[in-house]
Amino acid sequence: MKQHSRLLKTAYRLGGVTLALALGFTSYAVPDQSDVDNIQNEIDKTQDEIDKTQSEIDATKDKKDKLQQAKSEMEDYLKKLNQQYSSLESQISELNKQIVDKKAEIEQTKGELEEAKATEDKQYADMKARIQYMYENPRSSFIEILLESGDFASALNRADYAARISAYDRDMLESYAAHKAEIQEQEEKLEAEKEALDDMQASLTKKQSEVSSLASSTSGKISRHVNDIAAAQADLDGKSNTLANQQEVLKQLIAEKKKIEAQIEAAKAAEIIGSLGDVTGVRTTELEYVQYGAYSASEDEVKALATLIYCEAGNQGAEGQLAVGAVVMNRIRDSRFGQGDIMSVIRASGQFSPVTSGRFDLMLTDGADSVTESCYNAARRAIAGESNVGNRTFFRTYANYPSLSGLVIGAHIFSYTWNYST
Repeated sequence: MKQHSRLLKTAYRLGGVTLALALGFTSYAVPDQSDVDNIQNEIDKTQDEIDKTQSEIDATKDKKDKLQQAKSEMEDYLKKLNQQYSSLESQISELNKQIVDKKAEIEQTKGELEEAKATEDKQYADMKARIQYMYENPRSSFIEILLESGDFASALNRADYAARISAYDRDMLESYAAHKAEIQEQEEKLEAEKEALDDMQASLTKKQSEVSSLASSTSGKISRHVNDIAAAQADLDGKSNTLANQQEVLKQLIAEKKKIEAQIEAAKAAEIIGSLGDVTGVRTTELEYVQYGAYSASEDEVKALATLIYCEAGNQGAEGQLAVGAVVMNRIRDSRFGQGDIMSVIRASGQFSPVTSGRFDLMLTDGADSVTESCYNAARRAIAGESNVGNRTFFRTYANYPSLSGLVIGAHIFSYTWNYST
């Protein structure tokens, strides 16, 4: 918005000048170098703002890329946490099944233990009853048993039977006691195993809770990153729009500068033509030799002038080549052109067709070996101050303009003015 405001102010200030020139009025002030400098300042400011905006865009893109990378890493981490949670859930489910089975085994073992205790108690009661009976009905000796039995064999059988009953009671009691102890040991083992399973279940449940908490925290971070990425993209879109606007402003400012420079050049050309007055004369071939002061030229300038002479008059002979070089140097000496060096004259907008077409630059870079020595000699003579066209500053191919007046050398006609009064 700020750039548009500056551009509008510049346009309003210069609009009157443009209209005046278009209508042929001279009462309005013609733009000058200060106008060019002012709009160049605007161009420089706009370019600085473009550079700043581009830097901010690059930083925002980098921030967004880092956020997206972090989000991707967190999503991978969350995926692993969910897999871990699912695995723990399966393990806990399996443990629950084992615990249920272990409880059933413990209950079964407890039932077996109760049965063993009941059997032991019954055996013990039976044995106690038999012992009580034998105590209440004692046999003092084998003779008494023999006398009661009536014969020796029966007495032996009765004595043996009593001994075996007593031994059986002892064995069975010991066996039930051992069996009961074994069941008790199995019960204790099962209880220990269940306790271990309970501990493992508690540990896994705690771990699952921790994983769940991590997953929840990671999901929250991912959500924040999604919001941050969206905010970065919105910021990026805004900055991109700002950049596009700034670039459009820059484009308009540059176009306006070119327009002002063209107006200045047009005004300067009009001033030059007006200052020369009405020159009358006819076409002539009488050379006008003049010796001006020498110009201090670099090797690059000599090469550039020789190349231009080659492009414009390479086939025009020594006089025609010198004439072209003299026109370039005359413009440097004429303050009304405002071009103080060879390259400025050569590259002035719309002045030399080989420059406009690009042939000049092509020869300067890739065809330098084709430039003849006579063109270099003509360039050096013109730079030394020699002119065979007086102070004339324009030339054309006269065959295209048979009605023009001026000095004819080779295929060119030279004049003081662009309208070719002479």
